[in-house]
Amino acid sequence: MRWVTKVLVILMCGPGILLAQPYPSKPVHLVTPFPPGGAVDLTARLMQQRLSASLGQSVVVDNRAGAGGRIGATFVSKASPDGYTMLFTVGSDLAMKQGMPGALNLLTDLTPIATAVASVSAIAVRNDLGVNNFRELMDLAKRNPGKLSYGSAGIASTHHLTGERLKQLGADMIHIPYKGLGPALSALVSGEVDLNITNVATVLPQARAGKVKIIAVIQPSRFDGLPDMPTVREALPGFDVPVAWYAFFGPPGLPRPIVDRWNSEIVKALEAQDIRQRLVEASMALMFTPPDQMPALIRTTADVYERLFKSTGITLTE
Repeated sequence: MRWVTKVLVILMCGPGILLAQPYPSKPVHLVTPFPPGGAVDLTARLMQQRLSASLGQSVVVDNRAGAGGRIGATFVSKASPDGYTMLFTVGSDLAMKQGMPGALNLLTDLTPIATAVASVSAIAVRNDLGVNNFRELMDLAKRNPGKLSYGSAGIASTHHLTGERLKQLGADMIHIPYKGLGPALSALVSGEVDLNITNVATVLPQARAGKVKIIAVIQPSRFDGLPDMPTVREALPGFDVPVAWYAFFGPPGLPRPIVDRWNSEIVKALEAQDIRQRLVEASMALMFTPPDQMPALIRTTADVYERLFKSTGITLTE
């Protein structure tokens, strides 16, 4: 019977032994629910280098694209809450979709950890439109309701919703949806549309080449990469469309010590000067939100978009 006793001792002590193991003790998979080469993937791989070094284990970027980010997020929501399968995604997009049937609940289906960065959006106009700043654009739109046209990445995109909010605030413009920001920019350069609501990363090369003109950035404060460029909110205080924020999440039930460890390492990565510089070069703004403030950010983002959908009649299909 001695062997039975030994087995019982091992079984009783096993969980304690496992819990005593330092975290992490093996590579961590960081799921990014978009294809390689995009802004989410680029930022994840930039953070990956620092996180691997500080965690003492490899952080492996795992691209699981599809369904606007839902496939990868759902995968993580079903993973074991042991800290070895994590998610980095556009959290604001998931918050926007909270009301859709079958959508993930960011507060129960995942564990919010921290935001890291935000994509910097901008308004760019064709050179011959005759406006040099956002106030002049608003004035022109108000004098010519329904005459100006703006291109976006598609119906119900964040940039489309930004245009609809501007319409509510007095700029009645026609929306022209395109299949992505690239085609929308081509339409602006050719004069097919009067302006784009887009990302700085997309439009900046053409602006520097003198083919289009950026007149404002769409974020709460000025962007370090374009310090002299005013924000929309400076000219329009009632503007309240959320920025596109990128965040880290874990599976539901992720232990608080693991949440705190990741939060600490994310802070260290974002404090590194080389990371900051490369993010600016990629037209990304630092946006750190700690775990305890994440629920409020998620709810605020979801509420703003829900009001916009209801007030505009736009239907979110994906």
